[in-house]
Amino acid sequence: MYLCQVPSTPRIAQALAQLEALFRRHGYTLRYLKGPFRGGACRLYEEKLVVINAMYPPLGRARALATIADQLRPQLNLTPEEDQLIQRLAL
Repeated sequence: MYLCQVPSTPRIAQALAQLEALFRRHGYTLRYLKGPFRGGACRLYEEKLVVINAMYPPLGRARALATIADQLRPQLNLTPEEDQLIQRLAL
């Protein structure tokens, strides 16, 4: 049997807040919208935009943000703590 270790709710909330702060610090606008999509990052005119599905639970939101941050890694100036967080959560 395979058991997945899921972090506790306060740790998920803290990780989500750290990832949101990372994107805001780099000038990205975060939007949580409902719809049949996964989410992603784009540049709309000159605005940097990250869209996450609002139907995701907090862990899903954190993993989506970590995956996007992993894809944008060359553009982001990550602290060692942020890098570790992204490695742990990115899919």
